[in-house]
This record gives sequence, structure tokens and C-alpha cells, in this order.
Amino acid sequence: MFTKRSDAYSLTPCWFTRVHEPDGRRERDDDGTLVCTCRHCRKRIRSREGKTWNLADGLDLDALAASCISSHFSVVDVEEGMVVARYKVPPGSDEFAIEEMRAAIAARHDGGGDLEIRLIRHEDVLQKRH
Repeated sequence: MFTKRSDAYSLTPCWFTRVHEPDGRRERDDDGTLVCTCRHCRKRIRSREGKTWNLADGLDLDALAASCISSHFSVVDVEEGMVVARYKVPPGSDEFAIEEMRAAIAARHDGGGDLEIRLIRHEDVLQKRH
């Protein structure tokens, strides 16, 4: 009555948690993102900073944010994969002013789940394009 079925497949852990784990050799794309294969689902995944890995076939929120004209902070809900807020950095801000702004943004979004505050610098974007 109960026989092993050849068409029954189990779901991978990343299907439930949406947390992919890199496996094997990591390579860099032209835009600087790391590309690898997920050890569970064997799909191609990518990461900008090497911590959070997403499917390479999906929408890259960081690349979309990097295509803007000015420097800004992006508050990203990593678990949901969406940008919660963006804050423009005033032109000519020094490192001290940028760190103060980051602290103010962190205080404003305190306790908001799994949030990351990412700085997208206009100068870095221009260097990647040319």
C-alpha cells in the first residue's frame, strides 16, 4: 500500500525561509556583485555585501537603488526583500555628518524587524558605470 514514489520531492529549507546559503566558488559580476550557487536549491544567487543572498533571477533592489543620481540611505527589510524608506544625503556632506545621519535613521526605525541601513554613494555608482 505504501510504496516509495519516484515523483515525490521534498522542499528545500530556502523555499520556506527564503534564506539562501552559498556553496562552491564565488565569482564577481561586472557591477561588483558576488554570484554563487545555493547549496540547497542549486539555483544561482547573488549578494552585494556577502551577507544576504538572493536569487539572481529576481529584482535586485540594490542595483535599482544604485541607478539613482544622488547619494542616499536605503532602509531595507531583509526578511521581506523590500525598501522601507530612502533618505537623501545632502551634497558635500562629510563622514561625520553621514554617520550622524545614519544614527538618526537607526533611531527612527528602531525595533522595525530585520532592517538594514545601506549607504548608496553617488561616486561609487559613477565608477561602476564607466
